[in-house]
Amino acid sequence: MTGPDGKPLHIDYRVPNQNQCKTCHQHGDAITPIGPTVRNLRAVRDDAPELLADWQARDLLRGLPAAGSGGAAPPRMPSAVDPSQPVALRARAWLDINCAHCHQRAGSASNSGLYLGWDEPEGTALGIGKRPVAAGRGAGDALFVIDPGHPERSIMVHRMDSVEPGVAMPELGRSVHDPEGVALVSAWIAALPRSSL
Repeated sequence: MTGPDGKPLHIDYRVPNQNQCKTCHQHGDAITPIGPTVRNLRAVRDDAPELLADWQARDLLRGLPAAGSGGAAPPRMPSAVDPSQPVALRARAWLDINCAHCHQRAGSASNSGLYLGWDEPEGTALGIGKRPVAAGRGAGDALFVIDPGHPERSIMVHRMDSVEPGVAMPELGRSVHDPEGVALVSAWIAALPRSSL
């Protein structure tokens, strides 16, 4: 396997046990697959509406959101890797793809009060000015999940930037550092208006 830079990429992956699988795959009382959502696919494929409709017609996909009034296409968000899009939108897309399957109200991280889905409005639930519930040493020396204007003082960046067990987020299934993701989320946090936290 090669990384985006064309260099060989070494990944150590531990297969989690069934209880650990629930950590990411739990949605309410159900265990569900995780992966691209309709809005993620539309970010990278111009023909996504047609592709998804084809998959649904062939019974490869179920539960496709209905088109809105007037035949509007299913929801769409920007690609996290499209430099023509604003940093804030790209960072929110990155968080939605990488974090929101747990950090949502029906996910396994719901008790954290940190919700990172695309539709979450800016505010404390998104982590802005939010104190951690139980980050332990994952908080480092930071006091807030997102300290506006200060990525270097934000727990989110600290955890994203680590591969150390007990600090890294997600806690399971990750041994590779994502410097582009860290840089993107850091740039978004740096651009947030500084507050008097």
